[in-house]
Amino acid sequence: MKRISLLSIALIVGVCAVLSAGEALAVRTSVTSSVVAPKGPYPGTVAANDLDVVPFTLDNTNGNVWVGTGRDLLVIQNPTAGAITVTLTSSADDKNRKADITTYSLGVGEFMSFWYGNLVGWDQGGGQVYLDCSATGLKGLIFRIP
Repeated sequence: MKRISLLSIALIVGVCAVLSAGEALAVRTSVTSSVVAPKGPYPGTVAANDLDVVPFTLDNTNGNVWVGTGRDLLVIQNPTAGAITVTLTSSADDKNRKADITTYSLGVGEFMSFWYGNLVGWDQGGGQVYLDCSATGLKGLIFRIP
């Protein structure tokens, strides 16, 4: 009969831990390049393309993240042919309360918006804000209001 060494057991347990922590290993897709600061009300000379914004595509596999300021307006559009759900992940506040907005259904052609006017209850650490969706195709913009 073969004996299993303590090192073999530790290796097996370690591999199992790594495999079961799949979500913890996923890296959220950053949307920092899609955070825009609107111009106005007195922008001076406005050249071609100065007021353009470029939406990001939400990542339904890894989720999205950006560093919020407490002055961010999230806008999401569903240009697909079916309803898709969106989840805004909260964090515990000073009273240990959480208030995730889970599986918010966004129908075909609809837009949704959410004002992160304060990061209390939304900051996942270091100002990071989490955003998830159930399928591909959603487009988002984050407007940083001065």
